[in-house]
Amino acid sequence: MELTLIGAAELTLALALFAFGSMRALFALVIGSTLLGGSAAVYLGALGGSSISPAHFALGLLMLRCLIPGGIGVEGMVAALRANGWLVVFVAYGVVAALVLPRIFAGEIDVTPLRGQIRPRYGTEVARILAVEPLHFTAQNLTTAVYMIGTLAMALTTHAVLRGPGGARMLARCAAAIGTLHALTGFAGVALRGSPLEAVFLFLRNGSYAQMDHEWGGFVRMNGLWPEASSFAAFAVVWFVFNFECWLRRIEARRTGMAALLLGLALVASTSSTAYIGLALFAVIMVLRTATTPRLLPTDRVAWIAIATLSAIIAATTMMVLNPALAAAMRGLLEHMTLDKAGSFSGRQRLFWASQGPDAFLVSYGLGIGPGSFRSSSLASAILGSTGVIGVGAFLLHLGRAYAPLAASTFRRSGDTGRDTAAAAAWAMLVGVGVASVSAPSCDPGLTFAILSGAAIALRTGSPRAAKHAVPAMPTGLLQTA
Repeated sequence: MELTLIGAAELTLALALFAFGSMRALFALVIGSTLLGGSAAVYLGALGGSSISPAHFALGLLMLRCLIPGGIGVEGMVAALRANGWLVVFVAYGVVAALVLPRIFAGEIDVTPLRGQIRPRYGTEVARILAVEPLHFTAQNLTTAVYMIGTLAMALTTHAVLRGPGGARMLARCAAAIGTLHALTGFAGVALRGSPLEAVFLFLRNGSYAQMDHEWGGFVRMNGLWPEASSFAAFAVVWFVFNFECWLRRIEARRTGMAALLLGLALVASTSSTAYIGLALFAVIMVLRTATTPRLLPTDRVAWIAIATLSAIIAATTMMVLNPALAAAMRGLLEHMTLDKAGSFSGRQRLFWASQGPDAFLVSYGLGIGPGSFRSSSLASAILGSTGVIGVGAFLLHLGRAYAPLAASTFRRSGDTGRDTAAAAAWAMLVGVGVASVSAPSCDPGLTFAILSGAAIALRTGSPRAAKHAVPAMPTGLLQTA
């Protein structure tokens, strides 16, 4: 195990907040550290070169801070466990499955491993796309299980920290800061590409992740502090939706509105198919909500959206008129990253990776072959193939409890800051799951999902109406048994 400079700085700051700061300040550090998506706080050479991210590194101290005297206490954490009971079941089964099922079904199916390269017998493109090896237990099973435990810990601490007074506004302010910084680092990464200052970004992207090529036809794709444009966009989409929903519901409107604007511009400029899928998904959701929910969009919000849309159209038209060659080049780039994606090498490879989930589900008789056993390109496929019927059921029930589809505040502004912020988190979580279902490599939904789902459940706690219409929590007796 090797502590990096980023890890040392994170540890110093986290220990200072642990000893002298508030619990919410430490929580803000943890969720703020999710910005460092390409960074490593610790290298784990014994686990095949895996690394621990700064957010996961500080999460342990946050969990401890919640449990010690003066923190949330055992009673508060038990309440968080009950509220997130279905996520507890999902993670508990996933951990057991990761340790046991790859050994039970070893050799029963050929899979592409989650990490590492396979040298195909033949050097053809098809061979590289279909490169597989017999299923067996690897360090990635253990690593993925640990990350799933981290996801659960993040959801529990989020629930525990945000339940108190002011939790909703604190989350909205953190989200605005995260969104603004994420967008600005994305723009800066493009602007500074090839300059001496690019070394700062290379230093921060020190994680043991595959660094992808971010240039095509002379254009630099946006990845900011992340290892690839796709993961940068997936993170941006989630916080764009959250900030937009908060702005729409007048929660810290100046901060969240500016963050949503910057993230929207970054997503459009990112040239990532993941970004466009996320924006299209949210646009469809907004159209359906507008058509079915009276008074969803206040008049002033409609005006601002119209101004932003008109400005974008004018800017695009002006560019095409003044520089037709640049417009043609950008059109070619967009076609390459979207329409041509399905027929490309990476598109066919991702389709093959996603197909492994259903195959693993059938081979394992619905049990799954264990988290970390194979690489996917879809969260839905990865959960199906890794955790089987039990994992899919528990995950969907947790998703339903966090989303609260029968709560009126989910669809329109209620005037209560807690319920409205919970609804913003629920919509961001839902869009994030949709985007992850066409891009995520493993069945771990990640820290951002944990933050949003934990917040959505916690901030609705004080609302009898929301509690009445939400998906039921895990029964206490079953939770104690689990």
